[in-house]
Amino acid sequence: MAEKDPAESGRRLHVTTLLVASRRALDNALAELGFAEDDDRVVEHDGRLAFLTCSHEEDCDDMFALITELSARGESWELQSRIDAEAGRAIYQSFARYRPVEAVDAAVEEEQEPETSETPVYDIESVEGLQALKRILKRIEPADAFATIRPGRDGRATARVLRRGSRRVIAAATGADESTLRGVIREILPNVMLDVAMKPPV
Repeated sequence: MAEKDPAESGRRLHVTTLLVASRRALDNALAELGFAEDDDRVVEHDGRLAFLTCSHEEDCDDMFALITELSARGESWELQSRIDAEAGRAIYQSFARYRPVEAVDAAVEEEQEPETSETPVYDIESVEGLQALKRILKRIEPADAFATIRPGRDGRATARVLRRGSRRVIAAATGADESTLRGVIREILPNVMLDVAMKPPV
């Protein structure tokens, strides 16, 4: 009797995983392995740098290469995962060398949606939406802003570009998935720092 395909016997869940390390350690590993300076998978996380992969990426080879490099250098690192279980809930998992592996099933802290009248949400998969987003973002300096990217309830992803300090929303956009949004935002704003929600609400 043939084994069932996992997709038939269960439901595939969206997973986001961060490889978190000190800024110095991850910068050195990225440089040693020849990663581009503006690689959109490098994000800011709790004052450290992190390398991000998710279910929408083709594979995890780059993350494993970085883990190998960090380990060879004797650096500390941690894996944090967020598994989107259902609308409004996620499983957060943490795996680090000197701690037991842990997981928390928690409600997702919903961000307040931007007011449509003040901050239109642009669909980057439409020509008009992409051009409008480019017009707005090309007016700002990457150092003056940062972007947050979250999976959406409808299976799509949402990004908000905020002003540093005031946290005022400059622009909002939607796309098919986080990796598409990351690529588009970093293309318009090279080196802008990205942020992802990877910890359960306290």
